[in-house]
Amino acid sequence: MRIMKVLGLTAASAALALAGPALAATTFSTNFDSTDFGTAPGFTTLTSYEGWNGGPNGIEVQYNNVAGRAFSGNNFVELDTNANSSMSRIIDAGNYVLNYWYSDRPGVAARSNGITVLLDGDRAFTSTGGAGGSQTDWRQQTFAFNVAERTRLTFRAIGTSDSLGGYIDSVSLSAVPEPTTWAMMIAGFGMMGFALRNRAKAKVAYA
Repeated sequence: MRIMKVLGLTAASAALALAGPALAATTFSTNFDSTDFGTAPGFTTLTSYEGWNGGPNGIEVQYNNVAGRAFSGNNFVELDTNANSSMSRIIDAGNYVLNYWYSDRPGVAARSNGITVLLDGDRAFTSTGGAGGSQTDWRQQTFAFNVAERTRLTFRAIGTSDSLGGYIDSVSLSAVPEPTTWAMMIAGFGMMGFALRNRAKAKVAYA
């Protein structure tokens, strides 16, 4: 009985250890509110912000309803500073679900509002945009993808380059285990349960 318990726990530990690398992918969540820009409405252009690196035209952070309300908190990003702009970061290999909230810029034509997501420079998903109304119109965008190696994840404006573009807020990237990883984890936990049950029986037997 003792040998069976040791083998069961060892097998479970091995399964979880094998699952580890597949679960070690990049995850993050940001709503661009780490900086308090005060109470007055305004905007600022930054070279980097909250783990994102700006392209040649930087990252514009708007705050306090200067040209539309944020989805969450007071701040959000517009990806058209004085010209179409972008922001990017490096992620590990893995299976992912990307979530973000997108809005047309109020009062701006559809041709100016598009934003695309790129993986190592290749377009993977696009928020096409529409004509902006009198206020922001936040819509959730969800995109599942897989990358086999470290990859640059980029948001880039694709509308008219006129300093007026679409908005993004509350971006999150979640790692999704591969099916084989799930199988190993389930098997591991099953073995742990088997071992614990046998340990309980052993205690009863020797009481």
